[in-house]
Amino acid sequence: MLAWIRTGIALMAFGFAIARFGVFLRQVASIGQVTVHQQAVGSAWVGAALVALGMLANLLATIRYAQIRRAIERGATGAPNALVVYVFGIVATLVGLVMTLLLVRALAD
Repeated sequence: MLAWIRTGIALMAFGFAIARFGVFLRQVASIGQVTVHQQAVGSAWVGAALVALGMLANLLATIRYAQIRRAIERGATGAPNALVVYVFGIVATLVGLVMTLLLVRALAD
């Protein structure tokens, strides 16, 4: 459970940093020191997605911990359904893909 909580906190911190960096760039652009290209999906959306993914990781870690603890107390063998782990991995991969596409698009401009 602690590994999942650590991962969730890291995702939330990383998402917050990405979103705040976008705000910083917009503020610097308003002063006129740099030019910022507006994108349909920018750092605020990616940052918010990472924060939400981190919150989801923490929630799922707590639920999975409760399931496994109940199974141990019952003396049940085998682990509960691991579908949650696969879904979380796929969502994290899709967020990473969106971030990669945004970076490639920014480099092409």
